[in-house]
Amino acid sequence: MGLLAWLGLKQGGSFPNLDALLKELRAALPDDEAVVLRYIATVIVLLGKVACVDGRFSSKEDELLRELLTHIDGLAPSGVDAVFNALQGKLPALQEGEVDRCYRELKALCNASERVEVVRLLIRLAAADGAPTPAERAEITSIAEELGVPLAEIEPDLAGQAVVQDGSPATPDEQREREGETRG
Repeated sequence: MGLLAWLGLKQGGSFPNLDALLKELRAALPDDEAVVLRYIATVIVLLGKVACVDGRFSSKEDELLRELLTHIDGLAPSGVDAVFNALQGKLPALQEGEVDRCYRELKALCNASERVEVVRLLIRLAAADGAPTPAERAEITSIAEELGVPLAEIEPDLAGQAVVQDGSPATPDEQREREGETRG
């Protein structure tokens, strides 16, 4: 076993599903640095894990994930489709080693507050189709623990996915605003 493989950085073949997603990202964003592409791929994989953990990828989750992808500078609509399709095709086949690599990547690339924001993004996706299911909550909690995000940091956001009056889930910011109104 070579040094790169031992470190979990072996290229080509050891992470076929992540490699396929990265290939789509490289094609869609040819001018971006490898570290940026790895970050994007890692966050996309974690978003996909949360969306699919309850056994379905709802249309609302699909819509929000596509919206999030459109915010990536330089990613054309065709790139959004290619990345989204690669994610849906590869997500069920992700190996445990690939998921572990995602955790390692985020811990290496992001500081603590950035990892908290990634987990909040996962919560937002889980709430896209209503309050997070128990399976989604468990997956988010597991991811947070793997990333070293204290549960105390995200529990208010996770618990705060109350339903607003029109029946749609409140975003963490909306929930904080409502809590401020009731306190103040």
